[in-house]
Amino acid sequence: MNSPTTMLLGGLTRLAQGLIAASPTLLVGLLIAAILRYYVGRDGTRRLFGGDSLRSLPQSWLIGMLLPVCSIGVLPILIQMRKSGVKPGAMSAFALSAPLFNPLSLLYGLTLSRPLVIILFAVGSLFIVTALGLLWDTLGRKKHTIEENVPTKEPELIGTRRIAASVVSMARDASGKPIALTLLALSGLALLAAVLPYGSMQHSVERDDPLAPLTMLAVAVPIYATPMLAMSQLGMMFQHANSPGAAFTLLILGTGLNLATPFWFARHYGWKSSAVWLTTLLLIVIGISYGINQPLVPPGVEPAGHTHAFDIYANPLSAYHADPWATSVATVNKQADIAGMIAMAVLAGLVLIGVVVRALGIDEASLASKVPIEGEPALRRRFDVIVPRGVVGGTMLAGLVALSVVACYAYYPSPDECLDEIALARAECLTAANSGDVDHALFWLPVWEEWSRRLEVGTFLRRGEVRRYQSMQGYLVRKKLELLEHELEHDPFEIEEVRSVVRSLLATNARWVESFRDPS
Repeated sequence: MNSPTTMLLGGLTRLAQGLIAASPTLLVGLLIAAILRYYVGRDGTRRLFGGDSLRSLPQSWLIGMLLPVCSIGVLPILIQMRKSGVKPGAMSAFALSAPLFNPLSLLYGLTLSRPLVIILFAVGSLFIVTALGLLWDTLGRKKHTIEENVPTKEPELIGTRRIAASVVSMARDASGKPIALTLLALSGLALLAAVLPYGSMQHSVERDDPLAPLTMLAVAVPIYATPMLAMSQLGMMFQHANSPGAAFTLLILGTGLNLATPFWFARHYGWKSSAVWLTTLLLIVIGISYGINQPLVPPGVEPAGHTHAFDIYANPLSAYHADPWATSVATVNKQADIAGMIAMAVLAGLVLIGVVVRALGIDEASLASKVPIEGEPALRRRFDVIVPRGVVGGTMLAGLVALSVVACYAYYPSPDECLDEIALARAECLTAANSGDVDHALFWLPVWEEWSRRLEVGTFLRRGEVRRYQSMQGYLVRKKLELLEHELEHDPFEIEEVRSVVRSLLATNARWVESFRDPS
């Protein structure tokens, strides 16, 4: 049982980690919401998500698959979709599908297990969001009020003032409902950290445990997980031969949902209907989880008996930590990567601008260019251009696809670049391990493992295949990295055992690296 101090400090630690992880995709969500409002427009947004047609559900699911957002990043987009009059069923499909898969996480997931498993998970998610969307639209909901305060004619005059309006809109959202919903979403992490003692999830989702999917259900509903984190956890679950049903539950509920999502739907569409929606979601997920639990067991992989995949949801502090404050700061610092810190700084700046805008009573809509109205000339300025709505929408969609492709190639560099990064991480990790510097070795070990995944995806993108020999050697490297991690964490620390693992790891790594070298 955690002490009150451990509960409070551990909860705040997980809250801070979650905020850093969510900041990049929250910024993306704020930007997309502003684009929908000031460039796509109300009617264009409705058409983008299928309007009242039968294709609204799969179309919303597909758009969600293309957007690099998480379950927190979708919140400002949902708010704007509601203002534009998008059907609740389409919003439900978008809210669940957008965090689950995007091109980055889907490619990453294909390196973690059998590709068929990830494809089946994606198909399962499509079934779930479609079924829930149909349920939502058949509940006989009343039409909600469209809050968007825009002229009847859609904006066609694009210029610097509309850009300014979009930035101010992002700032207003960053200091308003979306940030409040973000804190509500992250409160689930703090709650679990307060309740779950350090390391308590290491033996909870074993393959032969019939309660594993139900255990994961209880944990996955309140947590917040980014798509990449969930994919890495899936990989660890398959590597340790944990329950496939629990893995599916984690993906759908842990990634696609957080505490703020059902709260937002309930607040705007009624608590009773939202309770039916959430209950149906849980029943469908748990039913599919038990249905796939045995068929998707990885062949030839023996259960490891434990996993560290879910340590991030338990309390990071224990009675063995002599200085809880120092441990808490170190835990947060591990999460503070460059992308997260830059996003946090930008988000803080937007919040400050938003507070000033609210205090001065500035309406960002007044900053936008005057839209041309029938019978009146457009009030154009130097950099203003009249752009038809179809061109704006088509450009946005094409840009979305192009951005996803560019992001894939940027996040997964060429094999040579990946090998250079691996060489750096390997040198830092193994030198520290041989010298007994445990903390430094444990810092670089996951960096090495992460680049090993990127190497395989980057190779597939550029060469069209990853040979079975390459995949097997990569698997062996990661297994030995896990063994090295266990030896580094063993108490008492045994330097000779660590050095033995290092020698074995170096031999396997040499074969693995050589298999990726360009023969030309």
